[in-house]
Amino acid sequence: MDALTLTPYRIAHVVGARPQFVKLKPLVEAISLAGGRNWVAHTGQHYDAEMNDSFWAELGFRPDYQGAWVERTADAAALTLALQNAAVDAVVVYGDTDSTVLGAQAALELGLPCAHAEAGLRSFNQLMPEEHNRLWVDQRAHWLWAPTALAREQLEREGLDRGAPWTVVTGDLMRDAFPSAPSGTTRPGRILVTVHRNTNVDVPERLRRIEAAMDALAEDFEVVWPRHPRHRAAGSRSVRVPDCPSLSREDLLSALHAAEWVVTDSGGLQKEAFFAGKRCVVLRGETEWTELVEHGWAVLVDPDTPDLAGSVKRHFAQWQAHPTLTPPHLYGDGRAAEKMVQSLAQGLAERNV
Repeated sequence: MDALTLTPYRIAHVVGARPQFVKLKPLVEAISLAGGRNWVAHTGQHYDAEMNDSFWAELGFRPDYQGAWVERTADAAALTLALQNAAVDAVVVYGDTDSTVLGAQAALELGLPCAHAEAGLRSFNQLMPEEHNRLWVDQRAHWLWAPTALAREQLEREGLDRGAPWTVVTGDLMRDAFPSAPSGTTRPGRILVTVHRNTNVDVPERLRRIEAAMDALAEDFEVVWPRHPRHRAAGSRSVRVPDCPSLSREDLLSALHAAEWVVTDSGGLQKEAFFAGKRCVVLRGETEWTELVEHGWAVLVDPDTPDLAGSVKRHFAQWQAHPTLTPPHLYGDGRAAEKMVQSLAQGLAERNV
């Protein structure tokens, strides 16, 4: 079999969170171009009709399997059975969510090889569930697709680097999926805010502190804050920032391009802000995307900072004094999906000799 051909293989993709839908599309398309077939499972982990339906419509396809998610645990037996009935040859999981672990578990149970997109990322915060998920999957996956050279170096340090075609620096699928920025769309003084992590939203005192800080920023800036369903469930007490519903993928990108700066706790939006040439305040004490901090495109601000609004404003002032330049190629050249397809095809060929 040609190394770049996936005929006659069927590849399963297990996703459950909005950023994973974004990563899914370029790889699905690349697999199809290589002659392979795709089978997509949505675990239902992050299910909101307004958010999910708009994403699937924009992606141009719908999942082959829709799971149910109850108390942070999906119906694992149903997913495993669905994978078995679909007669897939390999399973791809993305990122660091509970759905990532679920897909890897199902693959292991069925004896299917598993590929992990975004392997080797570490926040080194053992209190984060995502950190445990990353480690667990990396220790069990067959293919480890590192988005950066630093991620691969971490896999080497942990003794997980098996060499090509199994461990490969591919670049980032979100770079593949990110559209070109329209010209002249930035509105000075506009801030795009997103907050969704359980460590911020599920701690009432911390959420109130973040809301108060955004209200303070709204005195001097235009704050656009689409509320995540988790935030809505916890209750919003912001008094100066207008309510904004969850945004579709297209609308979120428009809001990103229009913003001068970004404030977020999202791993995905950190990168997308960088791709759009926007500097970003990350409301966390650590990030797995360390290159963004090292190159000055993101700054970490602990949400428990006493004067949170003042801290954020100081960073804005520094950035105004030192305007951004063209973003460097930290996450590949937009060909991550192509490299993953080659890795998949070569690995499957080796397994089936």
